[in-house]
Amino acid sequence: MNIIDELGLINQTIAQLEADARRIKAELIARGVGKYDGTLFFAEVQHYDRATISPRLVREVLDSDLIPSVTEIKPIDAVVVKSLGE
Repeated sequence: MNIIDELGLINQTIAQLEADARRIKAELIARGVGKYDGTLFFAEVQHYDRATISPRLVREVLDSDLIPSVTEIKPIDAVVVKSLGE
């Protein structure tokens, strides 16, 4: 198997596992806050607030000349793999 197909298959497997994990997490969250025991692991459902900075609100509130002075631009390397059927 070539490296591209190997990476594509790994990505598909990861995507399915992440979808399964999201579904299970949603079921646990529906049970409510608390600790839930399995035979090998336990899960704890927590609820808390997280502060985040909204880019949309920053653009609305800050002067457009100030935004570049607080913006970091970083170079990113990325690999995008898509099925030949897409």
